[in-house]
Amino acid sequence: MHPNAIEVADGVDNDCDGFTDDDYDGDGFGVADDCNDSDAYINPGVAEACNDTIDNNCNDLIDEEPCQGGNTCPDEMKLVYVIERDNKDLYTFDPATLTFSLVGTLDCGDTNTPGSMGIARDGTAWVLFSDETLYEVDTDTAACTQTPYSDAATGFGAFGMGFSSDSAGSVDETLFVANADTLGVLDRSNWTISERGSMSSQAEVTGKANGELWAILPLEARMVRLDKANADELETYDLANFPDPMNIDTFAFAHWGGSLWVFIRESGMGNTTDIYQFNESHTFTRVRQDIGFTIVGAGVSTCAPIVVE
Repeated sequence: MHPNAIEVADGVDNDCDGFTDDDYDGDGFGVADDCNDSDAYINPGVAEACNDTIDNNCNDLIDEEPCQGGNTCPDEMKLVYVIERDNKDLYTFDPATLTFSLVGTLDCGDTNTPGSMGIARDGTAWVLFSDETLYEVDTDTAACTQTPYSDAATGFGAFGMGFSSDSAGSVDETLFVANADTLGVLDRSNWTISERGSMSSQAEVTGKANGELWAILPLEARMVRLDKANADELETYDLANFPDPMNIDTFAFAHWGGSLWVFIRESGMGNTTDIYQFNESHTFTRVRQDIGFTIVGAGVSTCAPIVVE
């Protein structure tokens, strides 16, 4: 026993910190019971998540049924959805093939343009328009209906948004929103926003079925994993080869298959959106150039795979 020792599940304070069988990740399960005490989303109390090749609930089985997450959803809800600026077209995007399929055209918003988008696992897209009205969109038909949400009531301004599972593999999810400097949660039962914490600059956010929440901060060319309780940065990565932030016209952002996908249009006559991938090795690479239209919003449900097998 000494201060530099590794705490093990033996009923002894091995590292002399005053605690026996420490709970390093703060999830309520110490090293005696937790199969991964460095990850709060892995412990005996969580549901097993589908399609992530992880033993989430510490029962020595991986992706066993019944599990929650990717495999319980229809195939179309495992894709990324994007919205185009000029015609208000809604597409699915398949990161495995870097291809798009047209769903339909939104007939709402009057002359205002669509912006950010979040995708719920029930097949609903939530789209914020340039006048800060929020629409509910059917991802099967692109039919849309204006919600009662009022920016005049919240005063939150324009925001990016994304759903994150409440815990690893949970079917319960929360819609997070981020404006110029604040992370919040949009409650769709009463259309209010509760602030969670401050951020250093404007961000887009995306969530995962393992409960993580990620943000891209284009003005700083950084990718960060956020603490959903207070917006603290849990991980941060500088993005090499990121376009000049002052030259970005539109950007959007979504997770899929362990990578974070960024859609950027740079200013300039004739330019359309380029696609970038931030992979699990934390490398930022342009994977497709000039797709032929301009993406202003992207979203993915918590049905999407966490890893690609």
